[in-house]
Amino acid sequence: MRSKYVIWFAGGDRRQQYAAARLAQRLEAEVHVLGVLPEHRKVSGVLWCPEGVPAAPCDLLVLPIPASADGETVAAPLGSSPIPLAQLAAGTKSGALVLGGKCSPAVRTQFGAQQVEDYLGREELCLANAVPTAEGAIQTAMEQMPTTLHGGRALVVGYGRIGMALAPRLRALGMEVTVCARRCESRALAEMHGCRAVPPEELGAAAAQCNLVYNTVPALLLEEPVLRRMPPESLIIDLASRPGGTDFAAARRLGIPALLALALPAKVAPATAGEIIADTICNILKERGFAHERSDR
Repeated sequence: MRSKYVIWFAGGDRRQQYAAARLAQRLEAEVHVLGVLPEHRKVSGVLWCPEGVPAAPCDLLVLPIPASADGETVAAPLGSSPIPLAQLAAGTKSGALVLGGKCSPAVRTQFGAQQVEDYLGREELCLANAVPTAEGAIQTAMEQMPTTLHGGRALVVGYGRIGMALAPRLRALGMEVTVCARRCESRALAEMHGCRAVPPEELGAAAAQCNLVYNTVPALLLEEPVLRRMPPESLIIDLASRPGGTDFAAARRLGIPALLALALPAKVAPATAGEIIADTICNILKERGFAHERSDR
């Protein structure tokens, strides 16, 4: 009889804990959470390993987002210190599956004998994550603005996953929403969703009419000529990956508040974000032929 499947969750924020708990519920597996001190533990049903690594080698290692910022360690902000990748690699079985977000070449090199997959590249995760990102973006605006969103005008730059999740929610709150998108089909889709849509060459004119601007495009689009046209009471919330798509230095000179709002799912809805990660992991396991679903679910 095969021994129980062993999963390690190493480091990361609260999302990792909730993901670990979800997998412990769904799978016939022994789930260990590494690098979390007792005062930061939020879930039950998992095995805690605050220091070092468990004695049982793992079949599946789950790294956080990003998997490693320096290529040598895994960040463990809820623990006492980062976890060395080499230590984790030594504790994984040969041929084990290693999953992480934003897996760099250095991470892949550390786990040369294992199978490494980037779960942040999965479309189902990115689509599901757009919802807590949109909700967090709206929460951020409510916290920062001296007015209600209702009756205001918002500009959403980009109409990908996040833009499509955000714009309808802003409209539902009573905002007039303009979408700036490069592709004509994206603009047609935005108009179908009840928004006004403009091409990038009209970005400055659109920004001049809005008091709330969201950027979702990882390219420098909100440059100083655009910023100069914005009303003085405007707020910019940049949701794109670092360094964002805003000239933040120019915004400071012009007195326009501009925030780079990263990792919103982890900040505003860690339980939901953790469940999204866990569900994505289950999909990956099924695709790879791992059958460890609990029979009592």
